[in-house]
Amino acid sequence: MASARYSVPGEIKDTADSFYRAVAKRNLRAIDSLWAHKPYAAVAGPSGSLHQGWKAVQSYWQWRLGDEQVAQPILHLTNMVCHAVGDVGWFSGTEVRVYKTGDAEQREEVRVTCVLERAPEGWEIVSYHASLASPPALAEVS
Repeated sequence: MASARYSVPGEIKDTADSFYRAVAKRNLRAIDSLWAHKPYAAVAGPSGSLHQGWKAVQSYWQWRLGDEQVAQPILHLTNMVCHAVGDVGWFSGTEVRVYKTGDAEQREEVRVTCVLERAPEGWEIVSYHASLASPPALAEVS
């Protein structure tokens, strides 16, 4: 994962791109390589359940991507922002999920924030949080 240091935000964006490619391809080995295998690693999907510790995070991704009968969405991240302070970085954006079943298409937008930490091999994800977007009336208040 190590790359030439062209910019820290660029490195974080590359990690995010690699993560979304791995999820789209159901590539659990690639997901494993992008995550910090630490007891403080955490994932919270839109269902609201928090999975803490590397083994729980790994089990979450195996569950989410393991059922070949469940339609895997086409994913991409929009409105991405990223930043880092020292060895901690993060990116946030809107994860657009498009599910196709035959001719039907369903689109879902999910707010996402990932926290990363710098490791000798490059940036590793330590936290993934996804939540459904607020109803428009609530979104306009903030």
